[in-house]
Amino acid sequence: MPITIAHLRDQLDAYLERWPGDAAEIAPLLALDSPAGFDRATMPGHVTASAIVLNPSGEVLLIHHKAIGRWFQPGGHLDPADPTLPAAARREAAEETGIAPADLHLADPAPIHIDIHPIPANPRKHEGPHHHYDIRYAFHTPTATLNPNKREVLAAEWRPPTDLDNPAFVKRVQAIRG
Repeated sequence: MPITIAHLRDQLDAYLERWPGDAAEIAPLLALDSPAGFDRATMPGHVTASAIVLNPSGEVLLIHHKAIGRWFQPGGHLDPADPTLPAAARREAAEETGIAPADLHLADPAPIHIDIHPIPANPRKHEGPHHHYDIRYAFHTPTATLNPNKREVLAAEWRPPTDLDNPAFVKRVQAIRG
């Protein structure tokens, strides 16, 4: 069963219960009222899911994104078969890094962070500039072995949480490292 608007609302409610001050930042996501917002063709933006994967040393897993040319947490577009947003984040992390899905343990069923960020135009994919409404989930893994999917990423590495893209996000990740 695909992800539903009701599931999205439940996830946003859980998120805002913890971080009510983020409501203004995620207003475009709160306004979504159709499953079309889960489709990568929906403009001016659509939902994506990311995995914040922590190893036993408290390092975070980052991938070097092929198209953007920067280091990010693993994640990406939703697939119609994804049953939940955390499942989509787990699938993306497994696809991009080679970690077995069974080795990715959800730390909390609520998102740890939500970020709305611009994506540049990609003429090769016939996509104009748009936004990703990225819903981020924390995972623990016992493994340190990575086998990056070179079709999707340039590299994957364990890095300090301070290499993440937002100071508030870094604090949240550091709080769950235990």
